[in-house]
Amino acid sequence: MKKVKPNYPIKVLDKTFSILDILLQHGSTMHMTEISERLGLYPSTTHRILDTLKYWGYVEQDPHTQKYRLGLKLIELGMAKLHQIDLVREATPHLKELVNQCNETVHLGVLDAGEVLYLAKEESSQTIRMISYVGKRAPLHCTALGKVLLAYMSEEERKKILEEKELPRLTEKTITDKGELEKELNKVREQEFALDREENEKNVRCIAAPIRNHQGRVIAALSISSPIFRIDKNVQNNLKEALLKTSEKISKRLGYNGQLS
Repeated sequence: MKKVKPNYPIKVLDKTFSILDILLQHGSTMHMTEISERLGLYPSTTHRILDTLKYWGYVEQDPHTQKYRLGLKLIELGMAKLHQIDLVREATPHLKELVNQCNETVHLGVLDAGEVLYLAKEESSQTIRMISYVGKRAPLHCTALGKVLLAYMSEEERKKILEEKELPRLTEKTITDKGELEKELNKVREQEFALDREENEKNVRCIAAPIRNHQGRVIAALSISSPIFRIDKNVQNNLKEALLKTSEKISKRLGYNGQLS
């Protein structure tokens, strides 16, 4: 999101946040003179700001080297923000935007008790729509959402779920062999999206992509569903591109910076 400059900037705050930002970008301790030189600030100004930030816990000073680093107070602020983030609230505007782009039904799902739980749904304006609702559950092995959630969980967790769960055949195209499903999940991880090729519901195809949190962990999946007669190869590629861009936007809103922890 593009930053909008304040109408009435406060110079000392600009300087304060620039100091915090350079410590963040630098990634290690810095001497006061180095900070001053990098930002073009008077050493006396830098010292006063750092002294105040140290008092409030936003920076720390190494007693031996006298160098500064970011303080624990910033972690408290960051965690407070993360706890305030609500997945559905953050995702909903992007789901609506995605429906406007593709005019197909969009779902947001999470893993719950070994199944997909639909957390949110945005309906298309098409005459033929998907039979689904918020709160509905679906199998993992035959849905695009479920394949994403299975593919990105730990091997131990996936093995446990697949041992406990049967792979019932819902259509003639449902994958019911665990070895074949593992191959499918490997493909999902490679391409970073999953397909449901009429495996859960006849004449319905879906494509899904992962949603990551601030730690890079996949916590949800986003999908587009459509009757098969509305999807050819070109349409599927367009849906995939729109889906991946939207899942990336939602992940960024949740604090994901593109790096896996």
